[in-house]
Amino acid sequence: MKLLIAIDGSETALRALHYVVEHPDFFGDNAELLLVFVHLPVPSSRVKAIVGNDVIEQYYKDESEEALGPTRELLAGKAYRATERLIIGQPAAEIIATAQGKGCDLIVMGTQGRSAFGNLIMGSVAMRVIANSTVPVLSIR
Repeated sequence: MKLLIAIDGSETALRALHYVVEHPDFFGDNAELLLVFVHLPVPSSRVKAIVGNDVIEQYYKDESEEALGPTRELLAGKAYRATERLIIGQPAAEIIATAQGKGCDLIVMGTQGRSAFGNLIMGSVAMRVIANSTVPVLSIR
């Protein structure tokens, strides 16, 4: 089974990965994990012109490393094959496109879901993925 796990550095994203690791009977002992971190693009071309592409690229890489570090710790010593991917774009659209393009069987992602306001702020990506993906989505709270 090939799983795309959306990683954003949040505690709920880490819980989603933890859920997969704790349930090998459901996902299979040899599940292939695609850990995807999607970063919104820097919004202004003026910022890019001032600081330069190298600085922007390093910023994206640093943010990705910070988000993916805890996932590496969680997977250390486990038998899962994990691949990491940093994508620059709109998170929901990129998660869906990557899952479809890579032939994933399931998208696993965390959601906040604690209040209506929390859903508006923190759960909007998950809601968009659930609403628009043709790949099944498992959301973990």
